[in-house]
Amino acid sequence: MFARNLHELAVSARFQRHRLDRLGEIAKRIAVTSQTGEKEMLLMAGIFRRAVQTIKEEKTFRAQTRSKT
Repeated sequence: MFARNLHELAVSARFQRHRLDRLGEIAKRIAVTSQTGEKEMLLMAGIFRRAVQTIKEEKTFRAQTRSKT
């Protein structure tokens, strides 16, 4: 879940393609080798998920604002 949410956040933030390709593997490695517990990983995943949702909402709002003008 952590790796998937991080990847989705990077896509929403328009990360460069070559960095996206390695991001999933890097996130998995961080999750496995870090000293963080399940609660910390879930907190970070939640933050990533909320950031992605915020980016999507802002894009929708901007598109609606542009169409009205």
